Amino acid sequence: MAAASDIRAAVVAGRLSDAADLTRPLVEALTGKGVQSITFTSDAYALNSVSGRVTQNDGTELFFKFHVEDGEQDNVGEYYRASILDDAGLPVEVPVAISAEPGQQFVLYEIRNEPRMVDVCLDLERSMGPDACLPQAIDTARHDLDHRIGEVLVETLHSDTAGSHSSLHQLFHHRLTDSDGVFPGGRYASWYLNDATFNEVAEARWTINGTSYANTLAELVEQARELMDPHTFADQPVVTAHGDDHHGNVWVIDSDGAPSLRLFDPAFAGTDVPALLALVKPTFHNVFAHPYWIYHPSEVSLNDVTLSRDRGAITLVDTLTLSPMRQQILDSIAQEAWLPLLRAMKERGLLPSNWRAIVRSALFLCPFLVTNLVAPNRPESLRTIGLGHALATGSEPRNGSDPLTEMLNWLEGQVR
Repeated sequence: MAAASDIRAAVVAGRLSDAADLTRPLVEALTGKGVQSITFTSDAYALNSVSGRVTQNDGTELFFKFHVEDGEQDNVGEYYRASILDDAGLPVEVPVAISAEPGQQFVLYEIRNEPRMVDVCLDLERSMGPDACLPQAIDTARHDLDHRIGEVLVETLHSDTAGSHSSLHQLFHHRLTDSDGVFPGGRYASWYLNDATFNEVAEARWTINGTSYANTLAELVEQARELMDPHTFADQPVVTAHGDDHHGNVWVIDSDGAPSLRLFDPAFAGTDVPALLALVKPTFHNVFAHPYWIYHPSEVSLNDVTLSRDRGAITLVDTLTLSPMRQQILDSIAQEAWLPLLRAMKERGLLPSNWRAIVRSALFLCPFLVTNLVAPNRPESLRTIGLGHALATGSEPRNGSDPLTEMLNWLEGQVR
């Protein structure tokens, strides 16, 4: 049967008929039913996955999705372990059928017509701009989900050498290396090493919206090479977690007239997720991944952007700051999930002294390796802007502050 990567390649190339022909045998093998039609979803947030709908010969409609990673068969043991999240008591959509084998990973769900949280947030930001704010009911639902996630993290927190083998490392360190684990490699090498824009700014010192940052991009990559190495997590605690629960993987469900949030697409779920990595993806993508500079570059307004360079220093002033809505989401995950997790780690003697550096390093890799920030289809100035905002998540300020630094400072003060 076809590999998931071949299907994604066909979709990206616009060969949807070929992609459907490749997908059909996978669906039929999973369900034991013939397939009448397959359609693919156009989704700006599916940077590493493909989704769509399938109609079977008996008229049944299903939603499908699969995640595709470079070198996954060398680094991922099993995909889509949704049952462990359900067993832990997390609100998660249970698939109709799963193919968990790397290379042919595939998940099928009953059709849902509700929006995802990412769609709700984008609609708010498009209609309200920088004043976007979550309605009270959605804010409450976000807190409820984060509270339950925090409870599960604390309940399942334990020491285990299995953290070095977690599938979640595929989203971080394995994207920096080749299939043999040699650095530099993977997406880092293919996207950035020979790119003129990246090489021009890799050694620069940045000041962004009045805050000066201590590290260069080159330094952050070297730090990530060391701090994100899977072997360094062998003596760190692990938890049961989704690990990739950004808002593109969260349904907004109408529960008796009130919204509730439900997780889906747990491609990297595990009982062996390194504790300090469990909340990184939702923290970055739900809060700091401004919808335009990373997902919808054609919608970025560059009219209010000032970008200047002087002797190895870059000064960036723009309006890509946190809306009240994103601050609400940041407050929720900080209060309900990060704080109880870090407190439990501290109380049990499991919190490494460099936890803050580890978290920042992983946050930096979220934008840096999820999509090519210097891709030719991105406006030239936006390439630099994207690299600057990625740097701001990974580097501590030399002077000034920003919302992420304020959150980390608050957490640090609470867990001392």
